[in-house]
Amino acid sequence: MLRLTISVKNLKEIADLLNTVVTEAKFKIDANGISVIAVDPAHVAMISINIPKDVFSEFQTDGEEEIALDVERLKSVIRLANSNDMVSLAKEKEKLKFEINNIVKSISLLDNSTVTTPRIPQINSEFFVVLGKTELERGLKAAEDVSDSIKFSLTSEDFRARSMSDSEESEMVLTKDMIKEIQCSTPIKSSYPLEYLLKLVKSLASTEDLKLSFKDDYPLTIEFNFGQGKSTPNAIKGSFLLAPRMEQ
Repeated sequence: MLRLTISVKNLKEIADLLNTVVTEAKFKIDANGISVIAVDPAHVAMISINIPKDVFSEFQTDGEEEIALDVERLKSVIRLANSNDMVSLAKEKEKLKFEINNIVKSISLLDNSTVTTPRIPQINSEFFVVLGKTELERGLKAAEDVSDSIKFSLTSEDFRARSMSDSEESEMVLTKDMIKEIQCSTPIKSSYPLEYLLKLVKSLASTEDLKLSFKDDYPLTIEFNFGQGKSTPNAIKGSFLLAPRMEQ
């Protein structure tokens, strides 16, 4: 038997994050909680989310199992709820039943074999910066109408986000005293597709800080916590990987 109860706010943020890269996702459930990994069809971006058992007010499972869902249909159910509601989910044969206040709605599960779970590549960089989500979002929005890519650069003293076109240019500069944490022993830079980054920050409704790790012309890793207990070990933890945009 699978039965879960979680806040609508948390479920919405999970669905929105997944929807930045996919329309279908497979959730792995075990005694410790739920995990989901998804990669976009172009294999440019990947997202991984781990939801610990303690985030749920009710968590019943008979053991390990996987369920595949249409993310858009999940979001359509969430729209029936108010932001402060709790939602209960129960698996019944090949359907997932939702209970929200006096509303009961079921959606069909997808065939698990049709939704693949990618492996997380081993991507490591010793250089990183921890900054506020609102600061990054401001820099991305400034670049939105300039170009379809943005260049991040990092030194021991500052982090920059720059975008250029033939007619326009934008740059955000965050000096060391404006950043939560910075680790960089040699200057690095790399460009990334802006569309994916904008979708990500817009989906992170309750996240305050982001950890960005990268190096020259290397994939970007963005780590974040969100939801209930986001500052405790029981936070929902997420990681977003983005391939670099190679400059001509």
